[in-house]
Amino acid sequence: MKKVLITGGTGTVGSAFIKKYYHKYHFYSLSRGEEQIAELNHKFPKVKTLIRDICDLDQLINTFEYIKPDIVIHAAALKHVNLAEVNPSKAVEINLKGSLNVAKASVRAKVPLTVGVSTDKACSPESVYGYTKKMMEQIFTEYHNSETKFVCTRFANVAGSRGSVIPFFKRLLEKNLPLKLTSVDMNRLMFSSEDASHLIHDAIDHSDKVKESFVLSKKMKSVNMLKLAEHMSSNHY
Repeated sequence: MKKVLITGGTGTVGSAFIKKYYHKYHFYSLSRGEEQIAELNHKFPKVKTLIRDICDLDQLINTFEYIKPDIVIHAAALKHVNLAEVNPSKAVEINLKGSLNVAKASVRAKVPLTVGVSTDKACSPESVYGYTKKMMEQIFTEYHNSETKFVCTRFANVAGSRGSVIPFFKRLLEKNLPLKLTSVDMNRLMFSSEDASHLIHDAIDHSDKVKESFVLSKKMKSVNMLKLAEHMSSNHY
């Protein structure tokens, strides 16, 4: 079995990929949240979990060289648009410096393939988060070489992920509070955590067929937030 190392492996995307391919790979998860690490260990006891900070380059290099992964999936990030807007220095530190560290560690450890998890917001970015993810894609393209390949996947909003709109609406409904909308015309591209897992695996498979770096995405559903709120409200008991 190949060894797959996931930065941010305790997050929605990382844990969904682990669940989908649990019996196909040997998994290593790097993350910082103690509670989430304990939860991942309980669900998937075969996963080797390590407390690591992607902003610590020396620690990252030592870890990569020790594990010698066949594939790195870089999912760790500051993901919330509003938090990145009010904490731009932290967004740069995690999403840019952290991603650059992953790229350097991958090259140093001669990892055959590193897959970056990006976002639709990196296309013509208009937010701090979008710009940092666009830069991550460009960094991975720059570091791509014949010995250490770098590719990226672009995600939509993953339905049900921590801090996203569906759990937020659920919490309000449970408290019998009105659902809050930024605008009735607000639309968001959304897909499932299983779709996200498939997209990453498609990128892994496609990397064997081409020599160039690439960014892989797929068609995603556009969901109107007003219609989503109405649907959830009408189905709430």
